[in-house]
Amino acid sequence: MKKMTNFWLNLLAFGSIFLIGAFNGCPLAGLGQPIPRESGKPGTESGGPRFGPPTPSTDGKPGTEPGGPRFIQPREDIDERPPTQPRRPIRGGCASISQLSLTALVPKNKIGRTVSDYPTFFFYLPQTEAELAEFTLNDESGNQIYKQDVTISNLSGVIGVSIPANQNLPPLEVGKSYTWNFTVICDSQDRSSDQIESGTVRRVEISADIRRQLDQADPRQKTVIYAENGIWLDALSTLAAARQANPNDAELAADWESLLESVTLGKIAKEPIVPTTPQP
Repeated sequence: MKKMTNFWLNLLAFGSIFLIGAFNGCPLAGLGQPIPRESGKPGTESGGPRFGPPTPSTDGKPGTEPGGPRFIQPREDIDERPPTQPRRPIRGGCASISQLSLTALVPKNKIGRTVSDYPTFFFYLPQTEAELAEFTLNDESGNQIYKQDVTISNLSGVIGVSIPANQNLPPLEVGKSYTWNFTVICDSQDRSSDQIESGTVRRVEISADIRRQLDQADPRQKTVIYAENGIWLDALSTLAAARQANPNDAELAADWESLLESVTLGKIAKEPIVPTTPQP
């Protein structure tokens, strides 16, 4: 009888130890597992949320993106094929010491929207021996409606080319598409070696609701609103102007990097924004 009692006592003790170990092990096993979240919804990283809806403000004005502005291109633009891009050999005055080449700051398919009468276009210009660049804008019939020569001697970085509003030029028309070309003239005597970037800009209208949001927004918030509504040129030019006015603002620098990364141009984000001199 004593032996049977000892057997049951030992069995009970062993079972208790097993149960304690199992309960203690469960939390440890759970630490290595990802926290489940609903499909399609953003999670959080160790440093906080990377993407997500704008952070709401307490004053009724639009918020800002916690991970920086991200461009959302309209579906009809995504489905359209980019314009034919001429490829020229790099030689002569266009030899560059930079690993980056001439690049238009636009979505990958070179199609961007604007709500501006006279928008600004941005390009990355590597350091070259070329002295002059040329910007042209054509209407839907292929007629040139604007041309501007730009001095680029000893320039390297992101440059902006604006269509002036004070030269009796008609504004871009809502609902119309225009073709632009930015050309680095490598050899003025042999234009076959020109380096060219081409693309399309569309003038569109925005709703009264979005316009009200923009009227209440600061430059960072405006960038988010433009980007989320597919208005690339205005998102970029608004943020570029804010960065030039506040070159040491880390938040604006982070926004710039986020916006460019959203159109696969993150490699250019660290390049400086430099002023240019239009030819008279």
